[in-house]
Amino acid sequence: MRDDRLSVGVWCYGMGTDRYVGKGYKDFIDFEKRIELISNLKGVKGVEVTFPQDVNEKNLDNIVELLESRDLKISAMGVELVCDAEWKTGSFTSYDPERRKKSVELTTRAMDVAYELGVKTVNLWLGQDGFDYVFQTDYSDAWINLLEGLKKCADHNPDINLGLEYKVSEPRMSCMVNSGGKALAAAVLTDRKNVGVTLDVGHAFNAGENPAEIASVLMAEKRLFHIHLNDNYRIADDDMPLGTVHWPQYLEFFYFLEKSGYDGWLSLDLYPYRDDPSAACEVSLNFISKIKSLAKEFIKSGDFDNIKLLPPSAIINKLIHRVFN
Repeated sequence: MRDDRLSVGVWCYGMGTDRYVGKGYKDFIDFEKRIELISNLKGVKGVEVTFPQDVNEKNLDNIVELLESRDLKISAMGVELVCDAEWKTGSFTSYDPERRKKSVELTTRAMDVAYELGVKTVNLWLGQDGFDYVFQTDYSDAWINLLEGLKKCADHNPDINLGLEYKVSEPRMSCMVNSGGKALAAAVLTDRKNVGVTLDVGHAFNAGENPAEIASVLMAEKRLFHIHLNDNYRIADDDMPLGTVHWPQYLEFFYFLEKSGYDGWLSLDLYPYRDDPSAACEVSLNFISKIKSLAKEFIKSGDFDNIKLLPPSAIINKLIHRVFN
């Protein structure tokens, strides 16, 4: 893994709104101030943004100038297909052809801006694509519409990767792209090499997955395009500082990323409702530094090279010895 590929999503510095405190727990911070705060975080070289809210055709030159002044790059660019009532019937899978058409248009516009900025990955979190109740969706039609839309976008510019960010639920009760396996299936079925997966580790926990396993599968298929880092209790997408709950799983995750030669961006996707955003980021960055070093030690020692031949007790003993001695 490269040390110059740490990124922070600008939404980490949001107001911390939730369903009970609609105005949030913090004051609003404008985009320029967020970039300044992120630039002060040690080791961070990139920011993740959303099209068209943060970056668009009109402010492109100003964004470039701002980021260059802070020595930052854009790690990935999301497309806003969720946080507006117009997407209540979905985006790529909507039964409304106008919504499907607009989702493709927005995505291809984002791809054009990404190309201008030298950004490799456009991220697609399709949180409104799914269902809330039984008999609410024609599942086969929705799946076909999803694949057709992805193909259109992929063909628009094969040099730009499209990363499907899967999630079990939210805002829909059940999202269509709700697991690593289904995201991979969609990517493969488009038959386009530039369609892959954005792995949000917290979403993997929610889906009952082992992040190291799904990351390894995606890397084996050359479909792991981008990574979001956070933590939760597997019940909801809490976006807590990483390592606060699942540190052993994170150790295994970084072990296999390092061993497999992942060289993409690692992006903090946090939502600190009541915490100071910079403090939450700093805790996470410190954890990443420590856990990456430990993963490298594991690889160098060779203790886990033949792990499949070891009994479970021996594996746990080796882990305890390496971590706590």
